Amino acid sequence: MTISPTPSASPATNQGQSTAQTTQEGIVSNEKIDARNRENIAFGVLIASIVAILLVSATAIFSTTDAKERSLVSQRVMDSTLPLYGTWVGTILAFYFSRNAFEAASSATDRNATVFQQVRSDLVSAAPPDNKLANISLKSLANGLVFSQDNLNNPLEDVLKDLNSKNRYRTIVVDKTTKNYVNLVYKVNVSAFLEQRQSGTTPQPTLQNYLDWRKEQGKQCQPIVVFLPETATLADAEAKMKETLGCRDVIVTTDGQKTSPVVAYVTDNEINEYK
Repeated sequence: MTISPTPSASPATNQGQSTAQTTQEGIVSNEKIDARNRENIAFGVLIASIVAILLVSATAIFSTTDAKERSLVSQRVMDSTLPLYGTWVGTILAFYFSRNAFEAASSATDRNATVFQQVRSDLVSAAPPDNKLANISLKSLANGLVFSQDNLNNPLEDVLKDLNSKNRYRTIVVDKTTKNYVNLVYKVNVSAFLEQRQSGTTPQPTLQNYLDWRKEQGKQCQPIVVFLPETATLADAEAKMKETLGCRDVIVTTDGQKTSPVVAYVTDNEINEYK
């Protein structure tokens, strides 16, 4: 019985691995040399500064023969050079210690962020599906246009009244013609905006005025939403929310695209009610 020898790695593979290892070793070596050069420069600057300060001090002190004047000059030299020397030493020490601390903090932050995202993804993936939510189609919740605003010229006071009358804490804004998603409005933010306005101010702000003002405040003031197709389920909506940090609202369109007509609008509170 003949046993075939185990095939060894090809010369090209060995050469590629050797090249990669050599390159990595070269990078590490260059980093070490660069760090050593910086240390030598810093040490040289420090020594040169000390020598220069001592020479200037000695020249100033011994250039006069009068004992009283020499004492006065010595005091002035010490008052001038000691702070300078201290500044040099402090600057060099601060540079190296703060630099190392900053690099360590940045590295730790990156590691923690990576670990957090990995753990969060694992938890979302490992979570067992809710059978009850999986049996509820988003299309069956066709409330997207019931709790919505499509008139951007509508006074903001009327928008707030509509939210109160329907006992809603938020509502979506859709295009009047295409019924595409435009934005999302929270009642608490609308109330705060109206309270900041002086009473009796004319004209009264409209929904468009409010959306324009919020856009000027930056990205942090914009709501975080996700989009799903009408064929998805409440379980899909819950999973999508958990995957998106800060998301509490799902906009359901015909095909899951932002540019498609809105079919339904689902909040985190509504998902909890169906559990």
